[in-house]
Amino acid sequence: MKLFIAEKPSLGKGIAQYLPGPHKAGNGCIECDGGKQIVTWAFGHVFEQVEPDYYTPDNVPLTPKGKKKWRWDELPILPGTPPAGEWVLAPKEDAKAQIKVIRDLLKKADSVVNAGDPDREGQLLVDEILDECGWTGLQPARQTQRIWLAALDEQSVRKALGSMKDNADYQNLKLSAQSRSRADWMMGMNLTRAFTLTNKGSGVVSVGRVQTPTLRLIVDRDNTIDHFKPKDFFVPRIQTAKAGTSFWSAWQVREIDGLDGDNQLVNQAVAEKLAASAKASGKAMVAEYTAKEQQQQPPLGFSLAELQKACSAKFGMSAQQVLNAAQALYEDHKCATYPRSDCRYLPEEQFGDASKVMNGLSRLGYEDLVNGPAGGNGADSGKKSGIWNTGKVSAHHAIIPTGSMTGQVSGDNKKVFDLIVKQYLAQFYPPYVYKSTKIILDCAAEKWAVTGNVPVSPGWKTVFGLLTAEDDSEEDAVLSLPVLTKGETLVVTAADVQSKQTKPPSRFTDGTLIDAMSNIHKYVEDPQAKAKLKETSGIGTEATRASIMETLIKRGFIERKGKQVLSTTAGRAVIKALPDVLTNPATTAQWEDVLGAIADGKVTADKFEAAQRDFVTRLVGVAKQSNITVGDARPSGGSGGGGAGGKPKKAGPKCGACGKANTVVLHTKTGKDWLKCEACGAAFWPGKDGKTCGTQWAAR
Repeated sequence: MKLFIAEKPSLGKGIAQYLPGPHKAGNGCIECDGGKQIVTWAFGHVFEQVEPDYYTPDNVPLTPKGKKKWRWDELPILPGTPPAGEWVLAPKEDAKAQIKVIRDLLKKADSVVNAGDPDREGQLLVDEILDECGWTGLQPARQTQRIWLAALDEQSVRKALGSMKDNADYQNLKLSAQSRSRADWMMGMNLTRAFTLTNKGSGVVSVGRVQTPTLRLIVDRDNTIDHFKPKDFFVPRIQTAKAGTSFWSAWQVREIDGLDGDNQLVNQAVAEKLAASAKASGKAMVAEYTAKEQQQQPPLGFSLAELQKACSAKFGMSAQQVLNAAQALYEDHKCATYPRSDCRYLPEEQFGDASKVMNGLSRLGYEDLVNGPAGGNGADSGKKSGIWNTGKVSAHHAIIPTGSMTGQVSGDNKKVFDLIVKQYLAQFYPPYVYKSTKIILDCAAEKWAVTGNVPVSPGWKTVFGLLTAEDDSEEDAVLSLPVLTKGETLVVTAADVQSKQTKPPSRFTDGTLIDAMSNIHKYVEDPQAKAKLKETSGIGTEATRASIMETLIKRGFIERKGKQVLSTTAGRAVIKALPDVLTNPATTAQWEDVLGAIADGKVTADKFEAAQRDFVTRLVGVAKQSNITVGDARPSGGSGGGGAGGKPKKAGPKCGACGKANTVVLHTKTGKDWLKCEACGAAFWPGKDGKTCGTQWAAR
């Protein structure tokens, strides 16, 4: 029997429908070809790294929650070397039943097909199952193949089934993913513990390869805004007219006294003199005139990041809310495709399904968008936009509607689905056409310019109600300009000076923060790191960015105020305290360079892992010498307590260990009070009288 192990149920079912019949649904699997071929599946990673406590000695004291206490004695914890021993994976609790299904099927299999997603994580995910379930290393060895699937349409699946390769050909890809996973674990687990032990406040100082640079993004932005000093600058203008149409043209910057380093005119007297000279001249000659029709193609399909950005701007939804809605549309209502996609393109092989999808959308209430406005043209299923490009499809294609629906959608789900539908249907509308005009005038020995755009044909913008969020800017404002001829003279009817001020960057929102994480290269100065981060689509993944934001909120490092995402005092303290190598996204770029080399077979995984052990060991040493105080974070996890959550600390009784009056009252997640001495770090439960320290349970 040949056993296909897919990364997730939807992928498994997509493969099974194109295997020979008869098909029979089984327990966690589908039997095909009379039982000669069986498709089963995982639910993403079904095994995970064990907790650090597994690797530490049994005699480590316990916290009241029954977890081993965090101590310097055990750091760094480095699996793969003594005394920790080998790396160990454990089955996820909610995946144990499916693991048993897979394990039992493997006992009956003659050959296996790794049907993970076509990327390094997909390779590792299924290979881990084969390793942990005893398939790898069987003697005599049995055949293991790899199917590489980027799309689930019939043509793509049949082509992939006919071109499967030996799974061993992809082992470097597995090692690359495994190295990333182990390095993330060593960094996160060790450095979180180390900097938490250093912290003289009350909170967990959570450190992570993606989480920490993300926090720095927000802190840097907030610091820039808080220290921003607006600067006045001035824009001289002249007004001219022809055939009843008047328009203003702005002075074109040239080398002149009064400019600052940003080429802005900051001397008001110079600006007033330029305007007065132009008014006195009374005439302006047309030095340049261009007017031509331009076309704008529809925006590409949604990746998850783009969908989160759009929903944040339009509806004020958080990144997690958008992911939850998109997941419900995919799993519960089956009306949209896989949501955790980083791709905005569609495979050309699926172009033939467009009319079927549109017919389905008509039945779901989108008939007006499919057919178009009365007297106008609607969606043309034969029109092929730039979204159709198989070469640019990664592990998943853009998020699009399926054309069918289970149940009814409402609330946030409905809002998100409407956007997905409109973005898809826009692909089948004509381009937006507008007339773009540019005029440059000569007046008083200076040049003055104006540009204007006038819509000619709305095209795909009809789907969005003519204007989209991208149009909401001064540059896109409709401005009708007269037809002119080069060399003709116009009368200057007025001149003035506009007073303006520079503005700070906007605070991050969920959407703009997701966009910044996806395009982190824009925030990096080092050219090599910038290039690598651009190539690797930023920091985090479509599947993890929303949860990273929620983790930072849970830790008390960031908070939401309306649509804005702001750093807290604790978050700023963490970034100030941590070394640059942990907060700088360039570190991730360096990792990705080596991980790519591992995938290409140019660097061994052992060499990378050894380097990461050295990196972590060195930074544990840095942590020991650090002096940080993060008192208003919200701690959680194995350190045994909760923090003040940003609220002022309440003074407690005199410390029962050192005798100093330095204890503060803190709270566990369940709201239970405990006492911590800020002088010696000892922790106590309150005494029965409420006025003294009771049982001591920790002493850092």
